[in-house]
Amino acid sequence: MCLKLSVLLLGLSINYTLARRLPTTLKTSEKIQKLHSESLVLAEVHQDTSTKCFSFYNPQLNLITVQYEVDYDSCISAYETSNKNVENCYKSERESIENSAFQSCSALYACNLASNAYNAFECASITAADDAKIFYAISANATDAAIKSKSDYSRVDTTRNVCVSNAERNYVENTSRVYGLLNSCLLGNDNIPVTPPLSTEPTTTEFTTRSEYDE
Repeated sequence: MCLKLSVLLLGLSINYTLARRLPTTLKTSEKIQKLHSESLVLAEVHQDTSTKCFSFYNPQLNLITVQYEVDYDSCISAYETSNKNVENCYKSERESIENSAFQSCSALYACNLASNAYNAFECASITAADDAKIFYAISANATDAAIKSKSDYSRVDTTRNVCVSNAERNYVENTSRVYGLLNSCLLGNDNIPVTPPLSTEPTTTEFTTRSEYDE
């Protein structure tokens, strides 16, 4: 009996450790930690019901943890994809600014290749005047692109935060529910289940972090 209990408690500890690897909030961690500690205490006190209770509810806790990891990874993957899509969206504008600046600087530098000082100064005077117009356009275009790209990145960040928050909330709600059932089972308040269920209830809703830049 003690050996079986030790194995079951180890499974519960592993499940808890896996969940703690993910970046949950402090409030989330404290809540799960409290429920986890209560289960361990009850398991020690009520060893006569521990085997059946843990055999039934440990698989559910494990599935919830796995689902949490899948949802979290999905949020981050979608976030990284959206970020890349935003980068690609503004790639041509960045290249255009770079090319304009390079051509203007190259033209001004070429004035130094003039045959004499007068021609060099006259070339620089004319070229610099033209460059001023070009750099003014670069500044205006860059300012407009900066405002738009900042808004796009902000939307991507917000979508990621909402996705991660939903994953954490569903993890906490489902884990709390199963821990409550487990603790009630350990106390003998509920009928001890005979066989474990094939699967747990759905733990999450579908998260999306797609934006107008996702293909």
